[in-house]
Amino acid sequence: MTTRPVVLTEKSNTEPTPSIKTDLFYALISLASTTLWSILSGWLLYFYLPPEGEGTALVPAALYGGAMLLTRTVNAAIAPPIGHLSDQTRSRWGRRRPYMFLSALPMLLFFVLLWTPPVQGESTWNLVYLMLVLALYNTAYTLNQIPYTALLPELALTDPHRVRMSAWSAGAFLVGMILGGLAGPLIERFGYVTTALLYASLTLPLFYLPLPVLRERPDRQVAATERLGFRQGIAAMLHNRAFLVMTATGVFYWGVTTLVQSVVPYIVTEICQLSKADTLYFYAPALLSSLACYPLVTWLSNRLGKWTVFAGSLLASALVLPGLMLIGDWLPISLKAQGIGWITLQAVALSGVTMLPPAFGAEIADYDETLTGQRREGAYYATWGLLDQIINGVTAAALPIILLLGRSHSDPHGPLGVRMTGVVGGVLLLIALLIFTQYPLRRRAAPPKV
Repeated sequence: MTTRPVVLTEKSNTEPTPSIKTDLFYALISLASTTLWSILSGWLLYFYLPPEGEGTALVPAALYGGAMLLTRTVNAAIAPPIGHLSDQTRSRWGRRRPYMFLSALPMLLFFVLLWTPPVQGESTWNLVYLMLVLALYNTAYTLNQIPYTALLPELALTDPHRVRMSAWSAGAFLVGMILGGLAGPLIERFGYVTTALLYASLTLPLFYLPLPVLRERPDRQVAATERLGFRQGIAAMLHNRAFLVMTATGVFYWGVTTLVQSVVPYIVTEICQLSKADTLYFYAPALLSSLACYPLVTWLSNRLGKWTVFAGSLLASALVLPGLMLIGDWLPISLKAQGIGWITLQAVALSGVTMLPPAFGAEIADYDETLTGQRREGAYYATWGLLDQIINGVTAAALPIILLLGRSHSDPHGPLGVRMTGVVGGVLLLIALLIFTQYPLRRRAAPPKV
């Protein structure tokens, strides 16, 4: 059966002149959380399971992937209750900010503790310690980020403003990736623990300074007599076709994003045969190029529609990713230049995918309001957070297996396992594109202001 697209016109309710100040302060939290995520995605596996010649493994390699998957799955289970609780909360500070205030400091503490395993050398105790601390970190992260992401639909009411706020957040995401990319040289000079302390000190004010500025709308707080129960809310969510399609699409591109981020240090040190400090030269140009694309993505989205730009970004990235197989000394270009060129082109191709999901999320929450009569952003972002945790865990479990296909510097064609991540990622994004073609909502861009 073919489902006809639902065309949504811009809401009739008016929005006060959007404040750039609100957009900037909202983006600061994205900057802080992304910086931490970038470091963990890029270096946690490398820290506990360094490649041959770079140090001693701290945990049993055969158990690491399963432990990561189990930890993330357990933590993912708490996401829906947190989202539901956030939607139903009534307080002077609103529904979201109390959780953001209480969770940021513990999150930073557990971030630092992740780099302090109790045993120097390979040990099962280190694996147990890692699972416990990572579970606590993920819990605090979920308590912070689900209410934070659920704020966007009530801070921005119109589609153009949501795209713009998504652009600011995505820009902050990229700056956070650049800051995370600086971890390589810092780790090489100061070590992992000192570097973690430096980043925790840097991001602490970024989590707290925006809270007085991000004013919530009091009319969004739901009276106790009108609230949907947890099971009723889940049932309503499963009847939202736009949510189902976007979620299925996200399962694949979340996995690819984590896969690429996790494998960058291996690309730098094993394919391009450089040092850990050289990771900065890979992150910076790629992320700056992607950041430069965001004004174009915003412009195209307001004229062609979010759907077209997002689908095009999925296709472009799926075609670029397998190019990792081509990097080698058979080309008359240095390995460093080839690696930087590939990751930069990949970042540009993926710019629409990294920028636009918050705007889609707000649109889906609007559509849910037409189904239930309530604002339930937290429930949706919590479910996406749950699946993101699971997908990250699956990726963490699968990556060591992929890398086992070949990790030897002596191989003249480079480590096959590292290269195969590009092929796997390209296939996953093609599947994501096929699913996304079924997205049922279409929102026409608002006419330009005169």
